[in-house]
Order: sequence, then C-alpha cells, then structure tokens
Amino acid sequence: MPIDKENIKNRIHSKEDISLKTITDIIAYKIYESPENMGPEANFLAAAEAIAQYISEKFKDLDAFKNHVSQLDKGMKSINQFADTVYNYYQDKQLLSFDIVKNMISIVKNVNLKMITDIVAYKIYQSPEDKGPELNFISAETFVAQYLSENFKNIREFRRCLSDLGKGSFALEAFADLVYKYYCQKKN
Repeated sequence: MPIDKENIKNRIHSKEDISLKTITDIIAYKIYESPENMGPEANFLAAAEAIAQYISEKFKDLDAFKNHVSQLDKGMKSINQFADTVYNYYQDKQLLSFDIVKNMISIVKNVNLKMITDIVAYKIYQSPEDKGPELNFISAETFVAQYLSENFKNIREFRRCLSDLGKGSFALEAFADLVYKYYCQKKN
C-alpha cells in the first residue's frame, strides 16, 4: 500500500518534518529558476506535489524514506542530493506546453530554442511567406513552441533529439529545418 500523498503534503505544510520542508524549498527554488516558474506559491505547491508523488511511488513508508536520505550522505549534502533526484523526476514528469516553450524562447531561458527560432524566422524571411522581421519572428516562435509541445514530453527529450542531430550549430540548423518543413507542409 503506497504512502498517502496528502499525509506527506500535510507534513511539509505543517513543517512537522524539517527535512521534507527543506527539500521542498530547494525544489521550489529550482522551479523558480526554470522556465516552468509559476510564482512562489505555485512553485512551492508543485514542489510539494512532486515530493509527495516521488516518495509515495518509491518508498513503502516514511521511515524507509528517512532511512534513504540518511544513507545518502551527511547533513545538507544528502538533502541536496535528494532534492536533485526529485527535481529531475519532476522535470521528467513535467509536460512541455505551448506556453512554457514560448516563454522559454521569449525570455531566452533556453539559448538553443532562441537560436532555432531565429533560424526558422530567417527561413521564413527567405520564403514567399515573408511578412517582415517582427512578424517572421512571431511566426517562428509560434511554430517552434507548437512543434516542441506536440512532439516532446519534456525538455530532456528535446535535448536528446538535438544531440542525436549532431553538435553545435549543425544540430540547431537541422532542428530548425524540421520545424520549418513541418510548418510548410501544414500550410500547403
């Protein structure tokens, strides 16, 4: 029988378990620094949910969880290690939405996505679809965001795809070609 997720979240919110609260704070901060930043309260709630989900899936009870954390290392290092593990778990479960990807491009949270968008905008500029630099970029941003949100579950899958395509600018250009061809096929 899995651990009750609500019980874990209650322990976090009541600060009954300081290690759980600390891990939650660390993960909330990691979310804050990521493209998925939703604001302090929502980040904390997402972190608490991720921890509760992870612990309920991976441990038979809270004692098993505490034993695991105590065996990782001593002090804050073990808490940071566990927070990293749960954050990676959270990222793998986090679906890429159109809005998240568009935000990543617009605030240049991911340089590769911005460069891919610039390449797609340039390809639009060279085509009969050219509508000027600003509209070309907006179109490219929309197409890149749509392509990623429809074809990749999370940012890790996207990174794996880029590495499969090659290194450096070659991979970015190859991915931009995929997006541009997808865009052209939809238009015709």
